[in-house]
This record gives sequence, structure tokens and C-alpha cells, in this order.
Amino acid sequence: MNETATSGGAASVPARAGSFGQRERRRQAAFRKGLTTPTDAVGLKHDYLLALGCEEENLFPTLRGEHGALRYFAERNIKWWQARVSGDASDGKRPTRNMASSQIACVNFLLPLVGIPGALTAVLKAIDGDVTGVVDIEHEGTSSPVELEWIGLDHALEGEGVKTRGANSTSVDAFMVAETPGGRRRAYLMEWKYVEEYRTEDKGQGPQGETRRKRYAHLYEKSPSFNRKVPFDAWLFEPFYQILRLRLLADRMVRNRELGVTEAKVVVVVPEGNRAYRDRVTSPWFARGFPYLALSEIVREALVQPDRAYATVSQLALAGAVRLRSGDHVASWNGYHRDRYGW
Repeated sequence: MNETATSGGAASVPARAGSFGQRERRRQAAFRKGLTTPTDAVGLKHDYLLALGCEEENLFPTLRGEHGALRYFAERNIKWWQARVSGDASDGKRPTRNMASSQIACVNFLLPLVGIPGALTAVLKAIDGDVTGVVDIEHEGTSSPVELEWIGLDHALEGEGVKTRGANSTSVDAFMVAETPGGRRRAYLMEWKYVEEYRTEDKGQGPQGETRRKRYAHLYEKSPSFNRKVPFDAWLFEPFYQILRLRLLADRMVRNRELGVTEAKVVVVVPEGNRAYRDRVTSPWFARGFPYLALSEIVREALVQPDRAYATVSQLALAGAVRLRSGDHVASWNGYHRDRYGW
């Protein structure tokens, strides 16, 4: 989820020895050994990185080729996440070579389920049991039940002139709209995490900090979602900052009835094993105010209606719901995700 280019893990810190991130990079390196792609000097040193020119191998097999995910991104003018440290060099026109990217994990999980009866409904029912179906999102000549790097209708949260998806704006990693009883529509804004972990870094400092306050503080003060116990500056530490902006975007969707939604929920999808993300409290204000709570518990404390506004769920829980609902229809998807990601 981007303000500049943070989806996929660019804002996260290097994995610590023995950490979940390090273990998962080793898992991706082992999976890469089963591929037929060549390697290069960088890939020999960091074996979870694909060779340049082979980035499509990072995608689920049915998402490769001229009618696959590259076309999906191009039709919507979406930027692929890139990282200089990984040696990515496509200017956002192709996937990253980094096999531990959360954007890649999100794309691989959701896009192959489009067209499989009941699969995406199962994903959302794992979050809220009252979901009855998924609505196709029709926008600027495209139609899909899943939108990636979604900024909302017309323009991004940052202003009318900001319209690029996937870069320099608040972008939702994955976006879906559900049908619920009574014909009501609920939006799901999904922040997809994999190996990310964050240190304490105050994003309120300096000129950029002032820009952030000008962009979001007035929206926070008017938001119906937050209970006002928490000062705005407490949120200026990742990943609280990402969650704040997604909740503000959700508020705008409901206020403007975008796509007919009457309610919206922010959902953080993160592996159960990534305790560094789930447990670490990077904001000093939150750490003092809630010394015994983890990230999701603190966010819930700051919301007026936490059950309606926010949820945290693991990929394993979502995958289990899909397998239960769709069975043999997702056999290849099922095997791929178990082999590659362990969920």
C-alpha cells in the first residue's frame, strides 16, 4: 500500500537472523530451485531473487503470458512494486524479481481465483460470515471482482491531481466489494503483508512530516471511525500510518457511496508466524498508552466500531476457507501455495 512506493515491502527493514522474514526468504530460495529459469550474479548471492528478464516466473503459472497479470496491470495503468536494493529495473512495468514480495504474494493468491465459483466469496466469508457474494467492480472500461492497488474512484486520497495506482498515493493492495443481507454493499480494503517488519521511524519529522499533516490530519479530525483518544501524530509510525490512511480512504468511500458501498472494512492480511509485524508497537505514544497490547488490539482500541471497521487475518485462514468451499476447482492453486508459501 503506497504513499510513495511502500507496497511489497519497501518500507520494511532487513530480516534479522533467525527471523520469520529470513526463514521465508529461504523458503522462496528453495522454491526457486525447482524453476527452470537461469540465475545471475545477484541471484547467486541472494537466492530468493530471480534473474532479470525472468520476473514473470514470480507469478502463478496461469498469470503469465500476454493475457495474464501484466495485461491486467497495463490496462489499469498500475505500477508494479520495484526495489532498487533487489536490482529491479523495469520502472514498474514488470513484476519485481524479489520472490518474497508481498505484492507478488497478493497477486498470486487472489487473481487466480477470479472465475472460480465461490472462491472469492469464501475469502470474504472467512472475514465476515454475513457475506453473500462478490460484486464485479466496473471502472474505466475494466471489470473484475478484484482490483489491485486501488485508490478509490476518480482520484487518490492525496488530492484530485493524484491518479496513479501503485505509486505516490494511498493504494489498497487488494480491493473487493461484497454483497450482504438486505442488498447492502461492503467494501474490503486489504493490506497484504508477507515478510514485512518495521522499526520506530517518525514520519512526522521534517518537511515531509508537515506535508503528511496537511494531507491527513484534517481528515482524521473529521473521521467517524476514530474515537479521538489518540492524537494524530501517534499514527505517524509504520505500520500504523498505513492503517490510518486506509481507514481514511474507507471513510471517503462510504461518505461518497463509491460503487454503492454503505460500509467499508480495512483488513490486514499477514502470516500468523510474522510476529514481528503482529506484535511490535513502533509508535511511542501507543507503546506508552497500551503497554500490553499488540498491533491489531491497539488499532481496535482507537476505533469507534472496531468490528465493523477493521480486521486482521492470516493467509492460511483465507486459503483454508477457499479449499473448503471450492475443493477440486482450486487443486493447482492449492498445491502451488502450499509448496511455495506454506499456506
